[in-house]
Amino acid sequence: FRKDNMVELEFKPVDIEDIDRIYKYTSLFGEGSCQHSPVSMYSLYDKYGDSICIQDGFLYTLRNALCDDKYRVYLAPFGDSDLKKAYKCLIDDAHIHGKKIKFYTLTAAQKSFICNEFAGMFDVCETRDLSEYIYAKETFEAFPGKRHARRRTEIRSFWRDYKDRTTIEPLTAEDLDEVLAFTKDWLINNVDTHDVDALKKELKGIKKHIGNYEKLKLTGTLIRIDGNIEAFCYGTGLNDEYYDVLIEKGNRDIPGIYRVLRQESTKLNLNGYKYVNFEEDVGDTGLRKVKESYGPEFMIDKYIVTEK
Repeated sequence: FRKDNMVELEFKPVDIEDIDRIYKYTSLFGEGSCQHSPVSMYSLYDKYGDSICIQDGFLYTLRNALCDDKYRVYLAPFGDSDLKKAYKCLIDDAHIHGKKIKFYTLTAAQKSFICNEFAGMFDVCETRDLSEYIYAKETFEAFPGKRHARRRTEIRSFWRDYKDRTTIEPLTAEDLDEVLAFTKDWLINNVDTHDVDALKKELKGIKKHIGNYEKLKLTGTLIRIDGNIEAFCYGTGLNDEYYDVLIEKGNRDIPGIYRVLRQESTKLNLNGYKYVNFEEDVGDTGLRKVKESYGPEFMIDKYIVTEK
């Protein structure tokens, strides 16, 4: 690779203090994707190694943990001026490091742009496992229609059995120690049916969320029965229309509690939002079946775009 007239970008790991700076770009240009959430960039640093460079009106993101001897891996650049120039800056940055470039989880619009502007330079692979499920707010708020009849029955049964014993509350900083204790118990009780390494990584991410709950501007919901936490969830806004559900945990010995949690948290946390981003199924067949059964409004398809 020739390095003449190339400028190396200077990347720094995403820090808690970068959240608002990143959001200014991702909220405008991130298309409602959970992969473009500053909260996820921060909390999933061990997985992706996201590092940022803000330069000339663009946010550039290096997925450092995904780089290898052949490829340097990035998200799409976010900004509103010369987008082709921004992509060229990333291509040059990869070449300066003696590597080809790979873009991880581009949206359809981003994939089309780069393939049109840099014709013949890239191979494209659609990644169904990383496609994101987007639901209308009303789906979880009311569970309407024949598709959701069983879920409405489960919710009615829950309230019949637990109405006088149950409270629905916003999740606040004062609840976080209880939430963490409940999470640890939940993980112990679900070791037999879940991947242990995945559970450990999830717990690590939850600890980062809980440790910075207010700084990350998270909002959440608790279900208490007889005063004890039996379910919780929390998430964050991706932009003015999309809300990202980051974590849901509930006591599976209580029938219908997850349906109640989704309905009540939607009522409590999604004022002003239009869509719920329920993230990917990562190829898990059981999870895919469940997420498809809820009837997504649409999917955000994702592509890996690799330099030939």
